Amino acid sequence: MPIFNNMLAGASGAGAAGDFEISRSLRFNSADSAYLNRTPSAAGNRKTFTFSCWVKRVKDDATPVNIFAAGANNFRIAFGVGTTAYLQVYDYNGSSFNLAKGSAASYRDFSAWYHIVVAIDTTDATADDRVKMYINGARITDFYSTNVNPSQNLDTYVNNSSNAHNIGWLGTGNYYLDAYLAEVNFVDGAALDPTSFGAFDDSGVWQGIDTAGLSFGTNGFRLKFADNSSNAALG
Repeated sequence: MPIFNNMLAGASGAGAAGDFEISRSLRFNSADSAYLNRTPSAAGNRKTFTFSCWVKRVKDDATPVNIFAAGANNFRIAFGVGTTAYLQVYDYNGSSFNLAKGSAASYRDFSAWYHIVVAIDTTDATADDRVKMYINGARITDFYSTNVNPSQNLDTYVNNSSNAHNIGWLGTGNYYLDAYLAEVNFVDGAALDPTSFGAFDDSGVWQGIDTAGLSFGTNGFRLKFADNSSNAALG
């Protein structure tokens, strides 16, 4: 089972980041096949949504580090492996990619916390703006060889009520997460930028902010981990 850890995802916020502190995280160990799971009872917005979390990798896995997924290998947000430890997001129909993005940069600092935001709005008239990826407040604009924009008004596999939604597992096979996660937010129906989840402090360091005031939509959720593991349930 995942365990709690009191390592900070960000130091106590100051200045523009306010006084919010992320004090707890959840440890996922792939050897335990640990993950969080939910199947929505009703469909949400399959075109427009935002996923945000703080993540600290713990090792260089042999398989991609799956953070958030929907269906069985249909949609995922993950880190790649080895020298291609890029941030990747894709929507896959079983034979081809509906969308696929992979950052040119790799993220292999196992001592660092990364804040990830993936904002998807397939209704956007600008193809390159239908999937926006951010690390620590900065938008990713340089991509690896994988760079497929979704068609306008694509219905993704996310928020489909027939699909299980997983944190820490791809949804099929032995593809589990090895990492700490903290302050996981999913917003159904809005494509938000990083300022909804974080801000720079007086030292120019990206810090988390309190997201309690966000409107999460039909299937949205916030996971704010505490000492009691019941707080880790989605919903």
